[in-house]
Amino acid sequence: MASGDYVVILDLTQPVAQTRNNRLHVPVNNITDTLDWTKGAHTFAVGGNWCAITNQHGTDANSFNNALTNAYYTNASTLPDPSAIGLPPVYNTGFAASWMVAYGDLVGIVPQLNDVYNFKINNATTATALPDGTFVNRSFHTNEFEYFLQDSWHVRSNLNISFGLRHTLLHTPYETSGQQVTPTIDTDAWYKKRESAAQQSQVYEPLLEFAPAGKGNHLPGYWPKQKTNIAPRLGIVFSPDSKTSIRASAGMYFDHFGEALVNSFDQEGSFGVSATLSNQSQVLGFENSPRFTGPHDLPNIPMPAVQNPQTFPFQLPQYGFGLYWGLDNKMKTPYAESFDLSFQHQLPGGFSFEEAYVGRLGRHLLQQLDLAEPVDYVDPGGGGDYFTAAKKLSAIVDAHAAGPAVVSSIPYFEDVFPYMRGFDGPGESATQAIYNNEWAPYRYTNGETTSLADLDFFCFNNQRQVAYNCPAQSRFWNSEFSTLYAWDSIGTSSYNALQFTLRHPPSHGLTTDVSYTFSKSLDLGSETERASVWGLADNYYTNFAIQNTWSPKLNRGPSDFDTHSLFTADWVYALPVGRGKSLLGDTNRVADALIGGWQWAGLGRWTSGLPFTLLSPAFPTNWDLQAYGVETGAVKLRKHLVNGIPQIFDNPSAISNGIYTGNPVRLAYPGEAGQRNNYRGDGYFDLDSSLTKSWNLGDWARLKFAAEAYNLTNSARFDVSPVGLNGQTASGTLGSYGATLSTYRRMQFSLRMDF
Repeated sequence: MASGDYVVILDLTQPVAQTRNNRLHVPVNNITDTLDWTKGAHTFAVGGNWCAITNQHGTDANSFNNALTNAYYTNASTLPDPSAIGLPPVYNTGFAASWMVAYGDLVGIVPQLNDVYNFKINNATTATALPDGTFVNRSFHTNEFEYFLQDSWHVRSNLNISFGLRHTLLHTPYETSGQQVTPTIDTDAWYKKRESAAQQSQVYEPLLEFAPAGKGNHLPGYWPKQKTNIAPRLGIVFSPDSKTSIRASAGMYFDHFGEALVNSFDQEGSFGVSATLSNQSQVLGFENSPRFTGPHDLPNIPMPAVQNPQTFPFQLPQYGFGLYWGLDNKMKTPYAESFDLSFQHQLPGGFSFEEAYVGRLGRHLLQQLDLAEPVDYVDPGGGGDYFTAAKKLSAIVDAHAAGPAVVSSIPYFEDVFPYMRGFDGPGESATQAIYNNEWAPYRYTNGETTSLADLDFFCFNNQRQVAYNCPAQSRFWNSEFSTLYAWDSIGTSSYNALQFTLRHPPSHGLTTDVSYTFSKSLDLGSETERASVWGLADNYYTNFAIQNTWSPKLNRGPSDFDTHSLFTADWVYALPVGRGKSLLGDTNRVADALIGGWQWAGLGRWTSGLPFTLLSPAFPTNWDLQAYGVETGAVKLRKHLVNGIPQIFDNPSAISNGIYTGNPVRLAYPGEAGQRNNYRGDGYFDLDSSLTKSWNLGDWARLKFAAEAYNLTNSARFDVSPVGLNGQTASGTLGSYGATLSTYRRMQFSLRMDF
């Protein structure tokens, strides 16, 4: 059992195990019944299902304070120039991010401290702090009920039509002892109004407060009860002749969701009950950050004081600029619209052939977006919106590789940031000053969101340690959050596939299936309900949240699991050798015991390449999400070995170096998400096979021998998942594989006797 506060060393193996303890018990009680009634050509059915779910979980995963050696949390402008210590410069060579992380690890900086708090709600107005390391128990409960009506109409001997309706009622999970809080205002309307106000050159940034909620407190829950989930279904089967069958169906299918969401929110977003407060990022530098002295030695960084007992409504400390997690209060039930059409025909020789079209459209899918993302503020003086102006300035940085440039005035920057005029000297435009002091220094490191925060939130230039004379009220940021991730049911997806299958039923000792699927799957993100931004150790390479809250569809791209082509084959073949078989059929019983009765079976699978994304080293649109790269020229893929390590790009250095000039891949501009999953790595290939034989030992026993091989061809396929392929531009190992998708060949032999 691991316990205690830890310093997490990023990018290196931890000196000691930092596992935590979890307990999960989810008893599910079901009562279900169905009534069928046949009358003439109709078969009617009605049924219902009541389900009670108790979600009991306990953990100390969020009970201990921690610190991180996170170089990205520092003020990147304080990173020493390697040329000052006799090393080659790196900022325009594709190694800037690698140098920053490596230097931070080398000097042992610990710039990020997280204080974790858990409270026990006593009543509607107070909660008491639990001791550090307390194992926190929760018990959530929900009821689900659904019923259906269906009619199967046997129209003719060769035509059948089925249609019906299913109605699903989903109660919102609630904590039975009242250990549950929600914001006191409509968070869905709050984040949407932030942007709509900005589009009218107004500022809307009210503070969020949190108070006890849920049925356990006789108050509304996390989101409204889902009452209108009505799903129609239709199916048709038609057989024009004895060897042909045509099938078609369509329907809506609602998910059962919520259990994983409340678990994550309870642990990471229940402000006033469970919360993590972090010191302000981009403040400590590489020289003044605390140093690593031991795995349990948390740094002495000033943190906001926490009141105990806690009072409600609870409000986060202002100007903390922390990273937080939440839920949208207007959640809707995710559902899919599915439809298919298939044609099946019997062929000579016992074969059957089937071709089908299968489609599935996902709606109201769960996606994570940032409710506190900086808004696209419109210049009241007529200079347009922030994203448009910021893109122009970022393009100028690329054109000069962040070097000195004479920049023409951009009206937006002149109007919105007039206090930047003359910052470097008399007669200087605001645009020029912003280019010199914010855009060029940060475009390739911490990104334009750092520049924007300096100009409009921190009001401070870190390089020169000089304050900006900016307005007291930020026009882009909320004063409580730099990031407030939240699950929201805004996602969409589409899947379209053509499927071809050739089958041979058991005949002449052979059973086989061969199939091919040609498909395409698109979505805004392929994460699962149980995931959170901080729930994955590799989140810097995952970035599955929505990049631009105000334009979620920019995330649309191939699904992480999209495979254009999939071949599968399976077979079982009783070898025609031995007594009574077509080969050596007159063999005596002794010889037949050796050569007869063998069976050969196998299973094979091959897919086309799996998609992956190139990641930016910077944060142009979202404070905590690295954007995706944008291809501007030809990027050639060629799997080969570099120093014994598999490499997917023909020239990875050209990509990493080219981001500083925008060719062949540039970094995303502010407001952009970049291109998601637009490259393909290895697909999957596997061939398994077995050879078996059985002997009957009278009536009392049976002996079976089996020789089995997995990945018979010992083929290597490499993984493009976040931990399998380095897709980080500005990295010296860009395009290098670090893990295999396939497993090496394994063989096993067994002899089994059944009595």
